[in-house]
Amino acid sequence: MKEDIYDLLEREESPVLEFKRQWYWDDNTPNDQMADKWGELIKDLISLANGYINSVGRFRYLVFGFSETEKKIYNLNLSEVKQLKNLNRFKKDLIHKMEGYTNPSFLDFNIENVFVGSDSLLVFEIPCPVYLVELRRELKTKTRSLDAGAVLVRKGQKSDEVRLASPDEIEKLKVEFSNYAESSLYKRMNESEEPPTSEKTIEKTIQLFMDKNSSFSLSENYPIKEKNWKESVVFEIYRLEDGFSGLKEFVYIHDYSNQSKTLGEIKRRGLVDNLSRSIILIDRPKLKDVDRRKANIKRLFGSDYVFFIDEFGYKHLYKDCILPYEKFNLPVYVDGLYDEEDSLDLPAIQKLKEWFGSENEPLFVVSGHGGIGKTTLAKQFLDFVNDENGDSGILFIDSKEIINELSRSFSIENKVSDVFDFYKALVDVDEIEGAKFDKELLKLSIDNGSLVVVLDGIDEVIAKLGDKFDVEMFITSIFDEYNSGLHKTKVLITCRDHFWNEVGKKVLLPEIVLKAFNKDLTNDFFEQKLEGDKKKLSKAMDMAEHLAVESTNLGKTESEKTYIPFLLDMIGYLINSQGAEASLRETFESRYLIPDNHTDQLVAQVCRREIVKLDGLSIDQQVELFVRMASRKQNGISLYDIKGELQGIVPDSGFDNSLIDKVKGHPLVQCENNMVYFRYDVFDTYFKALLVYYFFKQKEVESITGELARIVGGYLKYDTSFTATVAEKLVLDDDLVIFCIDAIESINDIDGVNREMFVSAIVSLLLTLLQKGSDAQSNIQSRTELLGKLFGEKEGLVGVCLVDIFGDTASKPTFDFRGKAFKDCVFNNYEYFWECSMDEGTVFHSSLFKDIDPRPGVNYKIPENLFSISCDVTLIQHLLTEKQEEFETERDVVKSDLERVFKLFYQRGNFYPRKQEEVRKKLSAVKLLQRLLDKGVIKNYKDPKKPKMKQYRVSEDYKSVVDYIEQGSPSSEFQRLVEELT
Repeated sequence: MKEDIYDLLEREESPVLEFKRQWYWDDNTPNDQMADKWGELIKDLISLANGYINSVGRFRYLVFGFSETEKKIYNLNLSEVKQLKNLNRFKKDLIHKMEGYTNPSFLDFNIENVFVGSDSLLVFEIPCPVYLVELRRELKTKTRSLDAGAVLVRKGQKSDEVRLASPDEIEKLKVEFSNYAESSLYKRMNESEEPPTSEKTIEKTIQLFMDKNSSFSLSENYPIKEKNWKESVVFEIYRLEDGFSGLKEFVYIHDYSNQSKTLGEIKRRGLVDNLSRSIILIDRPKLKDVDRRKANIKRLFGSDYVFFIDEFGYKHLYKDCILPYEKFNLPVYVDGLYDEEDSLDLPAIQKLKEWFGSENEPLFVVSGHGGIGKTTLAKQFLDFVNDENGDSGILFIDSKEIINELSRSFSIENKVSDVFDFYKALVDVDEIEGAKFDKELLKLSIDNGSLVVVLDGIDEVIAKLGDKFDVEMFITSIFDEYNSGLHKTKVLITCRDHFWNEVGKKVLLPEIVLKAFNKDLTNDFFEQKLEGDKKKLSKAMDMAEHLAVESTNLGKTESEKTYIPFLLDMIGYLINSQGAEASLRETFESRYLIPDNHTDQLVAQVCRREIVKLDGLSIDQQVELFVRMASRKQNGISLYDIKGELQGIVPDSGFDNSLIDKVKGHPLVQCENNMVYFRYDVFDTYFKALLVYYFFKQKEVESITGELARIVGGYLKYDTSFTATVAEKLVLDDDLVIFCIDAIESINDIDGVNREMFVSAIVSLLLTLLQKGSDAQSNIQSRTELLGKLFGEKEGLVGVCLVDIFGDTASKPTFDFRGKAFKDCVFNNYEYFWECSMDEGTVFHSSLFKDIDPRPGVNYKIPENLFSISCDVTLIQHLLTEKQEEFETERDVVKSDLERVFKLFYQRGNFYPRKQEEVRKKLSAVKLLQRLLDKGVIKNYKDPKKPKMKQYRVSEDYKSVVDYIEQGSPSSEFQRLVEELT
């Protein structure tokens, strides 16, 4: 494309070429205009694909960022259009939209961001189709509405005008496209045509069949694999023999195959000994009546042994390994919602159903805040899968149940990195007897669609295992190992959004972020929860209004109220236990909970209801128990350990063993297998946040323990909901800053604590508090002053740690490093490092740098002597090398341009004045001219003899450059100029 762009820009617009100065919309386009904007794009692509008579057989191009009338490039800034920030994802979304409007489906196009110099263009390239594209349904644009069945072409009064084709034009175009499809030109252009669907193979299925039936071996000259995509003849044949002259033949018919042609080819070549006894394997079709497909194959091939691949695997390879599935049949469920670009409040379950029906999309992520309904959605999805195909195996793995087993079984050297690791931990925890999957059998069962896997709450694994869990390798293995032959793999992951954000920035995966409920869903939820009691329903909606969160949706100026599902469930509990008299405004005393905080108020009310049941255990005593539960490294707490925690909370005289059984019935927890867990995973986070808040509120350095430091370092991250929750209860003042300084000093005395994470967490909290005051309060100066208070010493800033600070945020966490010395610092995954102000006086000593690659679009310079020899720069050496190479290249360019400038003024052994017009014309490609004028190297000159002539001349200070031009003699002025301009 880069080679072709210059040729394209020289052409005139035509039926196969269109230029647009700018994109259809940007991030400020009102939401109610977006549908029409998409319609304009789809209209232009369809009309280009069709082109016009006598334009068939040529590539089509749509170029953004160029004006044909002005013959001028207008730099297209893709960062101003969020949909264009990731062109791969945009192409996928656009294809999905196009499929709904085109008949037949129009899918073949490429998108590329092409640079001409420093200017950016966006180019769509469309290979000429072999058919005429018509509208499948009505298409609205900003100026008109186009009916279903319409054929758009690009030929009107102007050669590039889009209009509806006449019946005569349609017939002529159909003939041209048909002739093109049969032409040698088309065959040459498509010599390496890719198959329209992913290539699949049953090789692993047959290999595992032979492993289970060891008497069979593969016959000589088999398998036979035919992949004639153009003739739609795609099949595989395997012949197996045993030692007693037994014979089994497997025939795989690819879903792209023409069944009659394929059968004819197999018979013509005599590839199968006995078709009536052959086992025919086929892909499960996307049809309601799937049995009809089997019946047709049976009738055509004359075999009674026809199986879908997943069905064959289930019945003959691993049926005994698949655990029985009991439907969840959730008693209360309403559809979760998510937003997708310009579309709002879409049903999440429908998105999962679409993903389940797709091919070669093995992994999907449902993220969102704790308590938002991720697990509930996953369970509803699995019930749907079971309804669709009762023979499908379903594996639901709750991370909190296996986290301890994973922690025991894996280490930094031997990381969790595979789905099988989760399965093995589940089998060991549940002590499952009978047949079990080995790794290869699990891979195949997932790959052919016989087993659907849900990994619920993977953030538990990310948070608790840390470096014992290799997330990237885990994801890669799903694509490479579990989706390698038949492309039916379906693995659903649920994860809290602030954990997934860190992973998602490195790995692009299909994902939805669940939203809180709107008012209608909230009403639906209470209708079910309160069994239609209108008085209770009215009270519940009134309480929910007090807990609603104001939010402004995309494209809307007015804020709307949203409702957090787990809070609604707690309201339902209170009303069911107290009746319609339940209240959110009861006063209470607590050192942990704040009456003005809605969640605190609800928790207090729930705990108040339990005081009598728990033999007088106060609100704070209950909260302290839950804080202790949340502070534990492992998930949940055993009934034996809970006794020890209660003894530390309740005076000896008041403790009774029966209290343990009563705690099991607390509405905030649930008890399984002699372990007590939080009812919602959000409570685990909530009580951790209470612990952290209480620590900073009390300001008692001696209260720091290894567990507390681990939670502070692991959960207090920049720009996360956890940190915001803690910050909203605190006030930034001198006392807090002094306490933080003491805490940073004290952490050195605690063994087994990741100091860098702890210190960075404190910085992140203080930056959040600074921003909470006002945007004006959080600026580069105030942030730098805060850093100075925390780490300032005589020799500079000592011990600064900025870890895992990344992503797009309204307030960039940058600092002014100019003129400052740093010692013993750690910058790890701090994406804003190169956006901090630095100069020749900035220097780092004995510091570590890792994953500080600049964010996209950020240009940076590395001041000389920025990193002293004592620094560990091993992990950023690629940046230093790249910058050095850029510097050398830039210096060569500057040197060459300077020589051109000076040579233009050089004549007869000296510098002479030249006309300004001539200078600008001859140096039009030299970008240094204005800078040289600003620096006084080139000056305006008025010749007394020709006072009206505008001229330039070289400053007298650069006379020595004459010798450099004539003889190559060194010139300090010339060399200094090169350094200043580089």
